[in-house]
Amino acid sequence: MPNPSKSDRRKASGSRSRSAPKGMDAERTRPGSSPARVAILPVFGLALVVLAITIAAYAGVPRHEFVSWDDLDYVVENSLVLHHDYGTLLRAVISNNYHPLTMLSLAVNAGSPLSPKPFLVTNLALHAINTGLVFWLIFLLSKRRLFPAFWGALFFGIHPMHVESVAWISERKDVLYSAFFLGAAITYWQYLTTRKRLWLGITLALFVLSCLAKGMAVVFPVIMVLMDLWYRRRSPLGTSSLLEKAPFFAVALLFGLVAVNVQGIGDFHGLLIRTDYHLKGLADQLPLTPIERVVLPAYGFMSYLWRLFLPLGLSAFYPYPSAAEAGNIRYLAGPICLLAAAALAVWDVRRTRIITFGLGWFVVTIAPVLQWIPVGEAMVADRYAYLSYVGPLFALAMGISELTRGKRSLLVASSIALGAVALVFSVWTARQAETWKNSDALWSNVIRRYPRSHLGYLARGNARGGAGRIDEAFQDLQTARRLGSKKGDLYNGLGNAFGSRGDLDSAIVMYNTGLALEPNMGRTYFNRAIAYLRLSRPSEALADLQQARALSPVLTLNFHIPTANAYLQLKRFREAVAECDSAIAEGQRDPNIYYSRALGKYSLGDSTGAAEDLREARRLSGARRQP
Repeated sequence: MPNPSKSDRRKASGSRSRSAPKGMDAERTRPGSSPARVAILPVFGLALVVLAITIAAYAGVPRHEFVSWDDLDYVVENSLVLHHDYGTLLRAVISNNYHPLTMLSLAVNAGSPLSPKPFLVTNLALHAINTGLVFWLIFLLSKRRLFPAFWGALFFGIHPMHVESVAWISERKDVLYSAFFLGAAITYWQYLTTRKRLWLGITLALFVLSCLAKGMAVVFPVIMVLMDLWYRRRSPLGTSSLLEKAPFFAVALLFGLVAVNVQGIGDFHGLLIRTDYHLKGLADQLPLTPIERVVLPAYGFMSYLWRLFLPLGLSAFYPYPSAAEAGNIRYLAGPICLLAAAALAVWDVRRTRIITFGLGWFVVTIAPVLQWIPVGEAMVADRYAYLSYVGPLFALAMGISELTRGKRSLLVASSIALGAVALVFSVWTARQAETWKNSDALWSNVIRRYPRSHLGYLARGNARGGAGRIDEAFQDLQTARRLGSKKGDLYNGLGNAFGSRGDLDSAIVMYNTGLALEPNMGRTYFNRAIAYLRLSRPSEALADLQQARALSPVLTLNFHIPTANAYLQLKRFREAVAECDSAIAEGQRDPNIYYSRALGKYSLGDSTGAAEDLREARRLSGARRQP
């Protein structure tokens, strides 16, 4: 056979070049090939671009404040976090959840004076880490293609639906558990491609850490089966495959049992420490018809999907529709969308499996929060889409990558289009983040979206009352009342507002009404105790303070000062001094504590000690007044 000419060799080389273009769509065909076979510079360069754009979209978040939605329970009034009680936090149940790693991480951020900035910077850092992990995971799953890794990770990083998980301090659990979850997915892929048992052990460790950060991680073993399917592993549901996953399913079962137990106000057979007896076990179930119990969760599934493409009308709260609205065609379309998605995933099993894997990831991670057993008042929540969107974003990026393979002009055109959408999403995310800058902005946005829901007015009214905007608080709380709110928090807020105006008798009536509706509200007992003290009814105040301590043992509600004052009014001076001693021993440096102790010591004949406490109280008061 004659040797080919140089021109023939050049044509052949050019043909190969056109059929397998280099750059962002380059591919390594062997799943387990070493990263060294791919140019490192483009990989890390593009990853850094993704991270830079993501951080820029959230640049304003570190300047935000604590918000009046769970941040009090998780941080601002949580003595375990403020006092860095790491030992107790390892066993503590907070807000009916057992997530010790989340609480430990919040405690690390708690400084003196308390500032929201370290918490928000950490949330943003974790989101940036997660974005990098998504980049690497898609890079591996796509057989080392840069195009899907870049675009999939970029849209994960800048998607407006993810703002809630990043800009809300109390959602630390979301960004933290996702970091371990994504890390576990990456190491499991390493196990699949290398068959080294060490990778499987690391995967199990990361999975346990993910569960310790948020119970939602229990779905990971199913994700492992899905990854087996994507890898085209022989018999992904075979005996050997399931046996190696047995420890994962056992861990998932354990944490599932813990979650069910603590949601029912349990302490998991005495192994955990309850810190939130003021909460209900499970939230009240809604009076929905059997059809609505199917239609509305399916609509929730559909709403998460369409907000992937068009994240309109974002809110911190999405109320259930009224009985009349539930029959609207848009809600009835939910089951059709769910069935269509399932059919599409099944259809693709014997084809590319891109849709199967992407939708499978989405369904597995979103299914537990679709309100099949409807509780509470929110139908969906942006934060639930955080980890779930990894699957659809992977499928979209991979699908576009497949369609543009070997077609340079189409690849360039699609990149330009995706870049334009990314720019819009980045601006969108920055604006959505501003709705979380403080409580007033957060709840005002909810009211704009849902003006007929009482929750936004209730939450904003309480936030405005706490900020001293009493007249505005009254307006909001009365609006919530007119809209049918029967929450204990409503009457607690009205009691605070009346108390701020000096109408203490009306305040006590409001507190009584709130406690009749929800008798386990520790804050309401505390607030009523303050009103009793101002009315010189110390015995009743002391009883309420003791009840508040029992119901909310970790909430730093400044128990010591009012308790000491109650003892002073009762002329129980030794107990007043002892209460102040306890506060000072715990590290509190409030001048009022020293004033109260000075009164107690003087009444006991300790003039020298009283004088010393008065000097310290004046010093602390002066220090507070300094800028």
